[in-house]
Amino acid sequence: MKIAIAGSEIIDRGHAYVPQMRALVGNNLIASPGARAVIRRRSGAEEVLLHRRRDFGVWALPAGSPLIGESILDCLRREVFEETDLRVAAWRCFGFSSDPVREIVRYPNGDVLHCYSLLFEVELEDEALDGVDMSRIAAETTALRWFALNDLPEMIDNHRWSLDSYIGFLSDGVFRVS
Repeated sequence: MKIAIAGSEIIDRGHAYVPQMRALVGNNLIASPGARAVIRRRSGAEEVLLHRRRDFGVWALPAGSPLIGESILDCLRREVFEETDLRVAAWRCFGFSSDPVREIVRYPNGDVLHCYSLLFEVELEDEALDGVDMSRIAAETTALRWFALNDLPEMIDNHRWSLDSYIGFLSDGVFRVS
């Protein structure tokens, strides 16, 4: 009995899953796995990197859904690069968020998504923002900025909850699940 499909047999490898589903279901609810990155400065400063999203117009964590045939770690690396033009050097998982009260999100275009997100603390290869090519990330990001954990801007609600979970994780080391 064959239980799993070998990776080389995946026909749609590398294609985005959510747009394919949108073609079938329109704006209706889709359940989607994903990764969210809390990018923390290595310098010890209590700061995190946020990006201002083009679609919502507010600050958020780099995040997204895996492509077909992509691992969650490759998704994490790709999403961080696509939304910040920076590369992941190290990561650790600190939580998982799926609570429908906070994780069912209606996008400005009317799409509805139930996010099931692994939450990662991320360190970057290079933290300097002056070398970021904003034209490369302009489809999703209008600005990048480091923010102090105690002075966060207006954010997407479920991303703010992810940051609150991260702050809790830093204080007690307990993996967060919701």
